[in-house]
Amino acid sequence: MSDGGAQRGLVNLLVVLADNKWSLGRHLSEWAVGAPVLETGVATAAIAQGHMGQARVLYPLLEELGSTLGSADERTRRYQVAALDHPFPTWAHVVAALLAVDGALNSLLLSLRGSSHEQLARRVGRMLEEERFQRDFAEGRVHELSAFPPGTAQLQAALDAVLPEMLCWFGPAGEEGVAALAAAGLLDGDGDRWRQRYLDRVGPVLLEIGVDLPARRAGSTWEIDDLPWDRWNPLQRRLASPSPAPGAALPTSSA
Repeated sequence: MSDGGAQRGLVNLLVVLADNKWSLGRHLSEWAVGAPVLETGVATAAIAQGHMGQARVLYPLLEELGSTLGSADERTRRYQVAALDHPFPTWAHVVAALLAVDGALNSLLLSLRGSSHEQLARRVGRMLEEERFQRDFAEGRVHELSAFPPGTAQLQAALDAVLPEMLCWFGPAGEEGVAALAAAGLLDGDGDRWRQRYLDRVGPVLLEIGVDLPARRAGSTWEIDDLPWDRWNPLQRRLASPSPAPGAALPTSSA
């Protein structure tokens, strides 16, 4: 690859995708024995292993591109969204991640399936073969959870914490790094296009069960509420923690 800017951009994109896949799989695996029923736990474990396996497929490409970052388990700093910094506290958080986080990762993978980087395109193609099962499983758990009166409220609370970040995750309009990757034929589309694809994926199933979204249909597209770009970290592709409100007490450690 002769374009140094495009190569650096591809390294950043791959480490972000791989780290998010790795962390999502790790946290899902912690619920393999905590899912509501045995069959769901088995499927959750399979999806967790799938994500961690996909991360292991992506990490070797970093070395081939000259990166020395290594895999996520070799580093203390990981390029993952804030929603994956900690274990999922409830099953509703697991379901929210299965739909909202995994949905974003797979939406971006779709832009790489025709990449001019042949090895990447082949690996992404194989990864997307698992996408249908992951999507069906996530949507099934959404409907299952919403069948109980508290379930929709629990899912709403979990999604309120994750959806704004995942909508930002695709990047702002006109992002230079994305434009360089597109110009080199390494991916297709841009942040705005990926956001629309993502909402086409997750929006209908959530609206069907009465979940409020930070976006609304406007014909064939989605109008999106103002996103917290003031907290956006473009290198790690995540939101920084919000600053305390003026006059708010800072948290203190307990003795």
